Amino acid sequence: MAGNQREHLKNLVTGVFRESVRVKNDLCDTAADRIVEMAERLAEAFRNQHCLFIFGNGGSAADAQHLVAEFVNRFRLDRPPLPAVALTADSSILTSIGNDFGFQDIFVKQLQALAKPGDMALGISTSGRSENVLKALQWAREHQVCTLGWSGQEVTAMDDHCDMMIHVPSQETPRIQEAHIVVGHIVCELVEHILFGHSGI
Repeated sequence: MAGNQREHLKNLVTGVFRESVRVKNDLCDTAADRIVEMAERLAEAFRNQHCLFIFGNGGSAADAQHLVAEFVNRFRLDRPPLPAVALTADSSILTSIGNDFGFQDIFVKQLQALAKPGDMALGISTSGRSENVLKALQWAREHQVCTLGWSGQEVTAMDDHCDMMIHVPSQETPRIQEAHIVVGHIVCELVEHILFGHSGI
């Protein structure tokens, strides 16, 4: 590989790192209070035997499953499992609803089957415009399920359906997704700290 091409690639690497750090620093400045509030609401819901449902598309679907694993199994502490469900994981449910009704219903029908008043629903959408996420959040809020939303920097219809929103200050999908998983890890750690103490915080 030519030296100037390698230098160009190195500049791309450092640019991505620096932009990712900038986004997270800005998010820390704007969303720290809201992250604490979300963790407190989740901890209270878990304390009262309510369930958390998480959903999103693509990379956000993977984030939903990742975070549910942290709640159900463990994050940093050995402690009792916490009730959380990823609405992105059952391929038979997703494909049957998608085939019979449409992709826009894959999350809302699961909430209709499983969610009860007092439960929590976390929708993740980098654009804030995913129709299936919006439809599920709208139904949840109308049925006394507390709605949380994570998106990018734009205010969208998602804000109208969420009790609490976190906007990542970026329009780039990879930077938004990176920030979402950081927020998710922080929320997991805060919830463990609130409910069980002795975390690494």
